[in-house]
Amino acid sequence: MSIHYDLYDTPDIQKKGEEQPLHPRVVFNGTIDQEEFLDRVHKFTGISRSLLVGAMQSFQNELRDLLANGWIVELGDIGYFSVSLQGPPVMKKKDVHAQSISLKNINFRAGKQFKKEVGQQMRPERGASFTRPHGKGRSEEECLKLINEHLQRFPCLTRADYCRMTGHDKQRAINELNIFIERGLLIRYGAGKLVIYAKKKEETAI
Repeated sequence: MSIHYDLYDTPDIQKKGEEQPLHPRVVFNGTIDQEEFLDRVHKFTGISRSLLVGAMQSFQNELRDLLANGWIVELGDIGYFSVSLQGPPVMKKKDVHAQSISLKNINFRAGKQFKKEVGQQMRPERGASFTRPHGKGRSEEECLKLINEHLQRFPCLTRADYCRMTGHDKQRAINELNIFIERGLLIRYGAGKLVIYAKKKEETAI
């Protein structure tokens, strides 16, 4: 297994207009949700999946309660969970009331051993992020050709698929896909993060 990275300019406002040094960022493969994560643990450990589901829920409930009551929680070599607070800016303690204090964030600090093991497992390889444009991108003709080729192999297309194929960033991809919808070339199904695109079916003459 490998982890892919892309290189980005390191912003420095004091050297605006000059060539910037590059730094690596991870090109993420996607998100593993809880269902798939439990399937993987079940597959490699043989532990009952129903038992894993119950244990996961119990861990979540106990972690929530302990953090809400001011504890730092250590999960073995994985690391530590804690919370931080926020409140209105005041100059005197008497001006602070409990009702004005709220949760700012849940913090996680990875354990040294866990970080070491993750680093040892990593095999970096150069990749290309599909969430940003590369050069000027592709022409409309090229984009439509790529869409047609994809839809000949698969029933639908996602925005991420389109970004990966064309090298266009997220906003440009959405704009272009919306144009193709307006022109009757594609149809959109779903909403939010569950949007997919497919060829618009030709209406049958009556």
